[in-house]
Amino acid sequence: MLERKHHRHAGIVAGVMCLVHLIQSAAGTFVGVNFGTDVSDLPEPEHVVDMLMSMGVGQVRLFDANPRILSAFAGSDIQVLVGIPNQLILSVGSSDMTASKWLQNNVLAFLPNTNITGIVVGNEVLTDYTIAATILLSTMWRIHNALAAVNLEKEIKVSSPHSSSLIIGAFPPSHASFNETYSTSVVQPLLDFLCATGSFFMLNINALALYQQSKPFMSLDYVLFRPNKGAQDKDLNLVYYNIFDAVVDAAFNAMAAMNHSELPIVVSEIGWPWMGNPSEVEASIENAGTFNGNLIKHVLNNTGTPRRPGMEINTYIYELFDEDKKVGLNSERYWGILSTNQTPIYRLDVSGSSIRDLTNGSSTPNQSWCVAKREVPDSQLSNALNWVCGQGNANCGPIQQNGPCFSPDSYQSHASFAFNTYYQKTAQVSGSCDFGGTAIITYSDPSYGSCSYSLSATSNMTYDPNGGNPNGSSSRATSNVYGSSYFAQLMSFLSVFLCVFLLEMK
Repeated sequence: MLERKHHRHAGIVAGVMCLVHLIQSAAGTFVGVNFGTDVSDLPEPEHVVDMLMSMGVGQVRLFDANPRILSAFAGSDIQVLVGIPNQLILSVGSSDMTASKWLQNNVLAFLPNTNITGIVVGNEVLTDYTIAATILLSTMWRIHNALAAVNLEKEIKVSSPHSSSLIIGAFPPSHASFNETYSTSVVQPLLDFLCATGSFFMLNINALALYQQSKPFMSLDYVLFRPNKGAQDKDLNLVYYNIFDAVVDAAFNAMAAMNHSELPIVVSEIGWPWMGNPSEVEASIENAGTFNGNLIKHVLNNTGTPRRPGMEINTYIYELFDEDKKVGLNSERYWGILSTNQTPIYRLDVSGSSIRDLTNGSSTPNQSWCVAKREVPDSQLSNALNWVCGQGNANCGPIQQNGPCFSPDSYQSHASFAFNTYYQKTAQVSGSCDFGGTAIITYSDPSYGSCSYSLSATSNMTYDPNGGNPNGSSSRATSNVYGSSYFAQLMSFLSVFLCVFLLEMK
């Protein structure tokens, strides 16, 4: 009887799965960043947000719900994943009331100005914080139900990141399965939850650790996305040319073994340290730049994986800044792509606007403009504006009354135009976009209406300490993990619809 039911629904299930994948493809893949705060001299949150916007980063994952940081993201449209730290799971998940109170204080209080699109419950709980393993799922349900009570369960999804070490026998991927310790008691119902709520499986990948464990059998080229002979999964007759695809497909296969092949995967942490202990010779600036640069290219090209070609794997780079307060090996503290003075540790286009293939060192030039920072007081902008239009000899005619850039009549708008005029006049030389700390470089063209921001003929840049994206962050700003809210709702509906069939067939 069960077998007949399976065949009767197989065509419908396959059709729904195909439609789900088509919707994901239409939504657009992204690469975001993890923003950790175990930093001695963390920049002002407002400066960090400005920097992220200028870099074209549209998605950020936080490890907690710091109110100062959440407030700084207000008005930026950057999609934010808010974290419940491991040590808070037991208290937050102890009752419906505590979960609802946490949601009110740490999420609802910042909506709608801050674009919160997900809540991340813990981090690698089943491998690193097992004391909370038995309450993890109930905490996720309580947070989801609290969201549903205020009609936000479709806009804000709940998930929990898991270490790739939770997967046993990751290569060949066709043999992968979840650790039996938790596979039945926690993982199976957790996958059911993700399916029923239209959420996603979050996977953390420590590529360096995986390489160090498998040096005799794995080449560094394979890990860094450089040309290599590949590794074959003979059972599926598939060849893997990088560790990212192999681990992601292992997760897909482990979920499929538990009747959840429909769930999307979000890689919630992946990166490479740029410095480590003397024994960690692979932790270098060169390798970090190569790994992250080629990872971004691989993800944003919608290459998919050998098992899921063309499948979008949204990914968060680990991490924005070095977290020098972390304990352990040196490599634990040096994963940042930027130093805390907001200069790049190595060249990297996080937004993918000019994807650099670090395998051969080629790059595509970016264009850049100089604009006023959002949070600077008018008094400071006024002083800077007087200098740039006077001693700086910038062309400020268009921002005079009746000029094409006079409206909006604000210091923010006028200073941005004047700053950019000076910046372009000086051929974008180093330090020409500062004005006493009131300006920032952007790769998003700030022109509007009849007001055109000039661009110097020498604006061929591959990276700037303030980063950028010629398309800006707006192309990603209206998307959540799946894309637009329209696609998110369709994705949620179809995922739940598919879950009904899959759970019925169990």
